[in-house]
Amino acid sequence: MKKLIVALSMVMAFGASAANYKEGVHYQVLKSESFNAPNSVVKIYSVNCPFCYKYELGVIPNMVKNLPEGMTYDAYHITTKPPFGKEKASVIAVAKTLGQDQYKKVKMAYYARYHDQKLKFDTAGEVIDFGINLLGISHSEFDAKLASDSVVALLKQWDQGVEIAKIQGIPALVVDGKYLINTKSITSLTMLDDLVAELAQK
Repeated sequence: MKKLIVALSMVMAFGASAANYKEGVHYQVLKSESFNAPNSVVKIYSVNCPFCYKYELGVIPNMVKNLPEGMTYDAYHITTKPPFGKEKASVIAVAKTLGQDQYKKVKMAYYARYHDQKLKFDTAGEVIDFGINLLGISHSEFDAKLASDSVVALLKQWDQGVEIAKIQGIPALVVDGKYLINTKSITSLTMLDDLVAELAQK
């Protein structure tokens, strides 16, 4: 995976031509139609995942900048990856409903604490406290937000990513709700852009 990240960071690297992108090699077609995310690229991730963090910093910004016209980007934080995946996803979901700045602030703080600072939480309560302190809200405000229709719906939407994560791990990239990119086959940022563009046209 480290080699993949290094390769992806080489913007001048040459990827395969569009004609060479093959099902089963560069991508796979999702058999289930339950992943409902048309006209978008969705990253399935967890702040507990070191490779998700590397993608967040070195891959996703470039990909989002070069998305085909009409395509949007979204990210689903799964609840199933320990430690405290459910609690972290819950705080991040609440943050997202409060605005993109709040969402990014909390997400990147969890990433940095776990992977850069190498600090772990001992209890679920510590996870929640860390997040709501950053958001500047009380426990009662957090509980009310967590029970709101918007956050409940968001977490349900993100749960679609759990089955995708079982196929090849995370981070996982799904195009148009139908195509799962085989990330191990990607050797450059340019190649990723080209593959996303081709899958978006299918």
